[in-house]
Amino acid sequence: MNFLRSFHDIVSDQSQSFDEKTHSLLKFGLDVFNLDIAIVSQIEQNIYTVLYVITPDNSLASGTTFDLEGTYCVHTLAANAALTFHKASSSRIANHPCYLNFQLESYIGAPIKVGSNVFGTVNFSSPAVSTPFSQQAHDYVELFAQWLGAEFARKITNEQLIKNNNTLLKLETVANIGTWEVDLLTDKVTWSEQTRRIYQVSDSYVPDLNAATEFFKAGESRESIVNAVNSAIQSGEKWHLDLELVTANGQTLWVSTFGEAELLNGRCVRLFGTLQDVTESVMLREELKNKKAEAERMLEDRSMLLAKISHELRTPLNGITGMLTTLLGERREDKRVEKLKIALRSADILLSIINEVLDFSKINHGELKLEPNHFLLKTIFVDLASLYIPLFKESKVDFQTNITIADDCWAYCDNARLSQIASNLLSNALKFTDEGLVKFNADVNVVDDKLALHLEVCDSGRGMTNSFLDSLFSPFTQEIDAKKSKGGTGLGLAIVKELIDFMGGIITVDSTILQGTTFIVDIPLAVGAVQIESNPRVNVVTAATNLSVLVVDDNQINRLVLDASLEKLNIKADFAVDGEDAILKCKQKKYDLIFMDCVMPQLDGLEATKILRAQHICPYADTLIVALTANTSSTDKVACKEAGMDMFISKPFKLHSIEEAVANAVGKH
Repeated sequence: MNFLRSFHDIVSDQSQSFDEKTHSLLKFGLDVFNLDIAIVSQIEQNIYTVLYVITPDNSLASGTTFDLEGTYCVHTLAANAALTFHKASSSRIANHPCYLNFQLESYIGAPIKVGSNVFGTVNFSSPAVSTPFSQQAHDYVELFAQWLGAEFARKITNEQLIKNNNTLLKLETVANIGTWEVDLLTDKVTWSEQTRRIYQVSDSYVPDLNAATEFFKAGESRESIVNAVNSAIQSGEKWHLDLELVTANGQTLWVSTFGEAELLNGRCVRLFGTLQDVTESVMLREELKNKKAEAERMLEDRSMLLAKISHELRTPLNGITGMLTTLLGERREDKRVEKLKIALRSADILLSIINEVLDFSKINHGELKLEPNHFLLKTIFVDLASLYIPLFKESKVDFQTNITIADDCWAYCDNARLSQIASNLLSNALKFTDEGLVKFNADVNVVDDKLALHLEVCDSGRGMTNSFLDSLFSPFTQEIDAKKSKGGTGLGLAIVKELIDFMGGIITVDSTILQGTTFIVDIPLAVGAVQIESNPRVNVVTAATNLSVLVVDDNQINRLVLDASLEKLNIKADFAVDGEDAILKCKQKKYDLIFMDCVMPQLDGLEATKILRAQHICPYADTLIVALTANTSSTDKVACKEAGMDMFISKPFKLHSIEEAVANAVGKH
């Protein structure tokens, strides 16, 4: 009875650790069995490791290992029960290595089991012979073994739990997932460390259910989590929601929250779940959604563009082919001239449509670039007005201009784009004004060393509804009216708006249905430098007769068109079909002027020009090389200049461009 009392006092002492209890238990066992050495061992793969030990002289240390076969415990494990020897020298183990090496006469030990597996042994021994061990001694050592087995099992389980918990904490951190629990019986809310990190609260923060839900962003997110919690409490319904959460530091996050209810007798007693920061994935998802929407919009724009262009191209093409076809049998001179004018006008419309498409494509892909130069500002609008005066006369609409810009006002900007803006506005006014008048005003003021250009185009036409005005500058926008439809791609004003924005200006519009429309444009311009004409124009037809000219183009029609244009200037040109042919001809003959196509088989115009310049076949001082190409981007122009070309003419060309090239060649000589 005293043994059990002492044993109970040792194992139930809450002030001692497991190691301290084990040491006390071994010391108690030495007293009970009247022996000198006490050991708790762990056995793995026939290796006997000393975990806890008491010896008279402390000669055996914890961690010492032996071969299991060299210990008495091998017999204990074989017996699978408590085993004793009180005089080993006269027993069956007299020749055992343990006796031969350590001369241990007395031994009592028992296997320690964790579950159904052997963990090790607890044993007591001595060099002295003892009295035979009683059955009670067997029971005592097995009791020691049973308690040690239970404690080792608990220790292993705790270590595994700690390991699992540490692993879970690491996984929570890596995956940004926190856990939470609400005990509805005690109203206690428990957050894991990662959950606190997500909420950005301190370790001392004590959460409650109301505070936890108030962290969710007011509005849809908070309403959703409150409804989910209430549904879980009332009916045990689970939830999995992506919601916005505002942290204690005021940061807005997207979190994925999962919740589940625990029911007891039909009553919800606990809520538990996870909280994951999914801000990055939500942002990525939104970005992908926006990109998808953008791609769909671009695809829709492309489809609309193709549909519109397919329709709009047919009208000028019909004018060109129709008039040219009827010319074949036309004998009257006045009719031939009239039909040729219609064909040329149709060609201009066709080119205008193509240019609009190209501009829209550049804007859509962020490739629009301005090409500024110095020019007299007034000439842009005077020339433009002179072009539209006969058009307005034909439509019987009064055209009034008021251009109050000084004759010597030089500006520095992209004059072609500036002309395009005004031309588009005038074209729209002409198109949608059936009677009355159109006013065009242009003036400029100097503000902070800059030119403030102010344009107004006012018409008395059909006007626009408020709903249409809201989308006026969007691509493909047209107010559909079957009886009054004027056609067009619907790109003009969208391009105008982009150009004005690109130039740092502002466009506003005021319109009343059936009363008219006024467009107002304000654009800041840099003051330009005065330019002096270095090559005044000469009488090209007379002076160009003696020029030697080479046309390089792989397309026969292009060669015929340019030949016809040069014939008007009394020039008989030679022809080459590609770059290699051009180099060969230039070696055989000296040319004053070369019209060079850029895109050709065998050897293109750029490479051919580089060779002609590098090998001094056509020096800069002797030969003017003009790029003649359908590639019209600023990059193409730079490439032509770097290759050694002097001028750039885009296809389809006007006769005056050819005249200018010839004039420059004449001026060179």
